[in-house]
Amino acid sequence: MKKTGMLFISLVIITAIEAKEKKSPLVMTVAGKEVPLSEFVYMAQKDNSVDLSDKKSAEQYLELFKIYKLKVADAEALKINELPKFEKELNEYKRQLQESYLLDKAAEDSAIRVVYERTKYIPGFKHILFYFPGGEIIPKDTVAAYEKAMDAYNRIKNGETFEVVGESFASDSLRKDVRYAVEAYAFPLQMSNVLESKIFSMEPGEISFPMRSMFGFHLFKIDRKIPNPGRVRVAHILNAFPSQNPADEEIEQVWMKSDSIYRRILSGEDFAELAKQYSNDTITGKRGGVLPYFGLGEMVDPFEKAAFAFENIGDVSEPVRTRYGFHILKLIDKRTEIPFEEMEGRIYESMKRSERNFDLYRGFDEKLKSRLGYVFHPEAYAELQRLADKYFPTDTSFFYAGIEMTKPLIRLDTIDFFQNDFVDYMNRRPTSAKTLSIDYMQEIFDLFVRDIMTEMEREKLETNYPEYNMIIKEYYDGILLFEISNKRVWSHPADEQEKLEAEWIKELNEKYPVTINRNLIKNIKKYIN
Repeated sequence: MKKTGMLFISLVIITAIEAKEKKSPLVMTVAGKEVPLSEFVYMAQKDNSVDLSDKKSAEQYLELFKIYKLKVADAEALKINELPKFEKELNEYKRQLQESYLLDKAAEDSAIRVVYERTKYIPGFKHILFYFPGGEIIPKDTVAAYEKAMDAYNRIKNGETFEVVGESFASDSLRKDVRYAVEAYAFPLQMSNVLESKIFSMEPGEISFPMRSMFGFHLFKIDRKIPNPGRVRVAHILNAFPSQNPADEEIEQVWMKSDSIYRRILSGEDFAELAKQYSNDTITGKRGGVLPYFGLGEMVDPFEKAAFAFENIGDVSEPVRTRYGFHILKLIDKRTEIPFEEMEGRIYESMKRSERNFDLYRGFDEKLKSRLGYVFHPEAYAELQRLADKYFPTDTSFFYAGIEMTKPLIRLDTIDFFQNDFVDYMNRRPTSAKTLSIDYMQEIFDLFVRDIMTEMEREKLETNYPEYNMIIKEYYDGILLFEISNKRVWSHPADEQEKLEAEWIKELNEKYPVTINRNLIKNIKKYIN
């Protein structure tokens, strides 16, 4: 089957080719509305007190279910289901329920654990970056940076040290298009995914081949890889310098003040009280000098070294000098490893909002590709790639040339999607932060495929997941039941509610016609598992 036109037309076709759901026999009709047996059985099996294989239990539940449906019919007669508040709540629940089906939780957990495992070690590395020109670029704009990176790599392989080569290129760079840096720590989720994956996979002493990111070409040398000491919480008393460049005598005076406080702590005076009285960090001083938890790389170096040198809770340091003044530190708590359950949510949110969403959702994407018979036409994509070698995909020249390209690009669920569909999608939804044209196009292409597959899956939820409709119907009825019950019974005094309930049920039975398929109930055993 072929699709013509733009992407939005495909969604109409997707809807049109949905499979027909096999109808369930009717267990009853309430106020003119048919109730299928499948709904009756689904609701009954959720109630542990109901045994449909027992005749008495089935009959008792049938009466309760009938009343439940009569109350819902009463709410519909009052048009509660047409109120904006009702529609908003139901639509929000539908959205949340659909999202719960449009994922692969096990695959997501696996992707999150990859990041979590990286938190257990901290690489330190040296880094040479050969920058691309600024702004949106095409492949020819990367050649100069690549040639420099290869030159540097070959010099290192021929015997020059990484440090000498890095400093040489950085100092010779007239336009500051080369950067050499020594990084004491690398942490997950703080750099681009491709760079992080490489750094955390390398061993001490290893030097990387030039690798590309959106910023340029990179060379790395891993210096060390230490176990992550975790996070600490300390309190401090700061005796601050009077200026940014204090004189020697001013430094001496501040140290003497700090040392005198330190000795008072050693003699048994309360650290928190002294912090409140004497700390120049007035914000933390009010709470006894206590700081939030922190890890390596989050504090100035001398402060950090003193904090992580503590062995026992309650230990106090001698005055430690930083550029701010002298600090007396006290260890409040130490957490050597944060449990996965504590970090899972933060890692998930970070991955969801960044390029790492492709790692997060890859398992589900691959499952959908398999289910929908995904076919990729590389030659058609290569034609678009050659166009991206000339123009950035947001350039109007790219759009006008690409919109005329009509070869099939991918096939999903027997439907072809063409080159110009993808070009139109890019034109309407430029969401990538990538600055190199081919990277930009690849990321948008991955989104293009995911969006189509997700919409196809969304349209087929009722077919692929029989319980989906049941859950929506249960929630729909549940909102109506709550609203009408509150109106008729629950909003009244407690001692009146039993009588009101009985009067309401009598009224419902008289007001709305009900027919029950008794023969179906009698033979219900053959319809249940």
